[in-house]
Amino acid sequence: MQNETRPLLSVRNLRTSFFQDEGTTQAVDGASFDVSPGKTLGIVGESGCGKSVTAQSILRIVDRPGRIVAGEIVLSRADGSQTDLVKLDPNGREMRSIRGGDIGLVFQEPMTSFSPVHTIGAQLIEAVLLHNAVSKKEARHRGIEALRSVGIPKPERRIDEYSFELSGGLRQRAMIAVALSCDPRLLIADEPTTALDVTTQAQILDLLRKLQRERGMAIMLITHNLGVVAEMADDVVVMYLGRVVEQGKVDDIFHDPKHPYTKALLQSIPSIDAVPRLKLATISGSIPHPFNRPTGCPFHPRCVSAIAGRCDTEVPQLQAVGEGRTVSCFLCQ
Repeated sequence: MQNETRPLLSVRNLRTSFFQDEGTTQAVDGASFDVSPGKTLGIVGESGCGKSVTAQSILRIVDRPGRIVAGEIVLSRADGSQTDLVKLDPNGREMRSIRGGDIGLVFQEPMTSFSPVHTIGAQLIEAVLLHNAVSKKEARHRGIEALRSVGIPKPERRIDEYSFELSGGLRQRAMIAVALSCDPRLLIADEPTTALDVTTQAQILDLLRKLQRERGMAIMLITHNLGVVAEMADDVVVMYLGRVVEQGKVDDIFHDPKHPYTKALLQSIPSIDAVPRLKLATISGSIPHPFNRPTGCPFHPRCVSAIAGRCDTEVPQLQAVGEGRTVSCFLCQ
């Protein structure tokens, strides 16, 4: 029973920094969250809040001069064992078997993620051969079936085409096929619907839900689109400037947000019930430059409810505010 309730992935106090001549950028600053088996975790926030770097840290593919400086990323393996990914060599055999095997990744922009000089099939077959002891013929067959499973028409022909020969929607489907080619237990989808029209976005989200039901895999969905989160996620993590400011069940977050940043994000969503010609609510200011982080709570310069003398000097810590709810805000303590 203990193994059934154990998180598939447990991230604790993760800190990832980029060390440059101009200074140190704390891209992820103490993030902690869990991904449950078969569930969808949505990670939301504005651009630059550390969502993608968190995903790259989990897969150990953070580009230099960045590196993980603290924390642990514990993955529960299929055999019941647990592995701290932070302690593994990023280019070692075990980490390479986990990357693509246990954890699949759908990159943010498939046009730049696929090699333009290799066919879709060549890149798909390479992933299959890397994680499975099969012949090239069998790997090609699996690649065709992977393309078929994500709804790509005529996969026998598409497998020999290049990424620039496919439309945006088909490229994204092909990227999902590569990520799922080795049947991962966790799929990290980094902005899977970016730059797609709304009809194609709906198709991609329906596809992810269908594949999740069929395979029973967990999904970590990274997005700035709260509508996607409301439709897809079971649990939500809200990030700001590399820190987790609120997390909880999707219904709790949307119906009873606690953190001022979460409230501001939800208020900025257009509503069909809104008064016509009324301007959308906006969050004043912008995310601070990484080299000029504010003292105290990182959100206090933009917060309408900031407590003078406290929010600008002290850093709030994540505190439980109910079952399965944590918030990093002095207003909730």
